[in-house]
Amino acid sequence: MDAQRAKARPAARRPLAALLLAAPLLLASCGRPSARAPAARRVEPGVRAVLEAHGAPALPAPPAAESVPLLLVADAAPSAPAPLKRPPGAAPPAPEAVVSAAVPFPPGALRDVRLIRLRDARGAAVPLRAKPLAIWPRGRSIRSALLVFRAALAPGERAIYTLNFGSPSPSSPSQRADRQAPQAAPLAQVPQPFQVPRAAVLDEALLPNPDGPIAAVLPPSWYAASLVSGPQLPAIDDRRFPEFEARIEGALARMTPAYDAYGVSCAAPYRTYYDGPHALYQRFLRNGDAARYRRARAEAVWYRQHELRFSPDRRLAVHVCERDDWSPAAPLSWRVLRRMLGQGMVDDYLLTGDPAAREAVLAMGEALRQNQAALTGGREDVLRVTERNMAWVMMTLSSYYALDPRPELLSTLRGLADRTVAWQRQGASGAFEHDLTRADPSECERGPRGGSPFMTALLVDALMDYHALTGDPRVREVVARAAGWLAERAITSDGRAFRYLWGCETDAYDDSGTADLNLLIVPVFGAAYALTREPRWIEVGDALADVGVKEMLVKEPKHWNQAMRAFGRYLGYRAAL
Repeated sequence: MDAQRAKARPAARRPLAALLLAAPLLLASCGRPSARAPAARRVEPGVRAVLEAHGAPALPAPPAAESVPLLLVADAAPSAPAPLKRPPGAAPPAPEAVVSAAVPFPPGALRDVRLIRLRDARGAAVPLRAKPLAIWPRGRSIRSALLVFRAALAPGERAIYTLNFGSPSPSSPSQRADRQAPQAAPLAQVPQPFQVPRAAVLDEALLPNPDGPIAAVLPPSWYAASLVSGPQLPAIDDRRFPEFEARIEGALARMTPAYDAYGVSCAAPYRTYYDGPHALYQRFLRNGDAARYRRARAEAVWYRQHELRFSPDRRLAVHVCERDDWSPAAPLSWRVLRRMLGQGMVDDYLLTGDPAAREAVLAMGEALRQNQAALTGGREDVLRVTERNMAWVMMTLSSYYALDPRPELLSTLRGLADRTVAWQRQGASGAFEHDLTRADPSECERGPRGGSPFMTALLVDALMDYHALTGDPRVREVVARAAGWLAERAITSDGRAFRYLWGCETDAYDDSGTADLNLLIVPVFGAAYALTREPRWIEVGDALADVGVKEMLVKEPKHWNQAMRAFGRYLGYRAAL
């Protein structure tokens, strides 16, 4: 929080609105999401109430404690049996269900889950159990917390609860107890249960119910401010690129064959290419509704069930396309590296608390950690054959470190960052130069020192994940140099797109026919702006994004995923303008 806001209000009593407006200052890599919900765009009726409650144009005087509305949505009854006889006018009793919600928090917002309180739609306190799911490694505040409680809603019914956290009102009888609550210890050393009146009870053995009959979701502006999956802009606030919002949703609905008709493939197009769970969770976070939550959640579960193979002790996991006899002594194949979806699995854990998602992140991360020597120390450095190889490995290891911030994992991550920085510095262009022919001779017959714009964008995305967790100052220069290369040398001569490959001596690729990739690449300019605060990067990004939106190619999951996973982050970066 900047000094002016800190003077205006003690840190312990920051209102939610100030937290949302100050979001870009919490991490250098994020943008400022708007807390308002303009009426110009059409919103699902079930979401509108939460959006209006959260971002009304004229907010009342903020409460002493932070608060955010929590929307509960009960699944519709599939086919009910014959109704029982009841007195005339009597409503059927609503079944009580266990509800779980994984609530993300931005850095520094919450340090003790026992300061969380919940009230139902009538204002009554709701008994609540909670535990931390993950911490922000740099400040060790809580990144996400699992909340479990009971609620009774009829099928299809909705209710708005209120989640409070932080210091209670001075008039609250629990003020003294809250003030005496100890600072939260690191995640592995959280103290034993400590009762705070009307507050959450710490329960480290708590299990989630993410697929229960009642879903609990937060406003998209809250998800954006939390940085749970990087910088985001709520779809309802996207006034600069409304066509993107309409086309990306329409493409998913009209996709033929349908998105979920695709299966596992080690060669042909497959449904999780470019991390389908991550793309679908990005969609949910930008909209905040139960239906999109259910869809993203289903994709994450499907990926684990169909595309991961665990070792007998379940400490390691690789994609099913890897050889059955693989061991960490042999480098993972390139096609497997890009199928290890750490971002989507960490999204699933931070937003549901499902221990199966955590297990997947840790097992994939450990397989990659143990594989580092084989990947980098053999006949060639596999991670530097293409930018994409380094990117996917860094993404998954960053996800691993996000859930298990041990020094040895940080050392592995920093080693990858060291290699990436050195790689870029070996050339003068700003690209991560490599032999294009070695990567794919069918695309370039001779190109000893070239680069791939779209693969570079994936690597920058990985670097920004790493930067959010570590604050490594070197990332600023690396990203700015990559953005300069894209804007000045990798762009096509008509200025409408990026060369599919740069530096190929047998094909200049000076063709804007690949402008659909713009939406995957322009986040590099957003990241450069977030790190440097130079508006020129957004000017460049917007011009190319305009073309990319018009040329969107979203006929199959691969193309839909590449657009959805990236462009929301670009919008989040530019929201700080």
